Amino acid sequence: MFNLFYILFCALTISAFAAPLTEMEANAELLASGMTQGSIDGLDALSKKFATGFPLVKSDKEATDKFIAEFRRDSEKYIKSMPANDKTIYSNYLKKHGLD
Repeated sequence: MFNLFYILFCALTISAFAAPLTEMEANAELLASGMTQGSIDGLDALSKKFATGFPLVKSDKEATDKFIAEFRRDSEKYIKSMPANDKTIYSNYLKKHGLD
């Protein structure tokens, strides 16, 4: 299950650059759906970590593999720590935007 959430989270992170929703719009939608601000902030921090860290390592396969493994571990840990209701909202958000 957490592998699925990781894959979905990566898809959300990567698609954020191409999606018509801005970060503020996505955060507002999650908040309006009932997600706690703490979970939104945590997802935002993970997204920013990926967006800033990946470009630094993408030219080196070994560094990329290490970064992705660490990012995956951090993402799984964070998603596991989210309240159950926030996990459901997040899953529904991904489905709504075709990221599942």
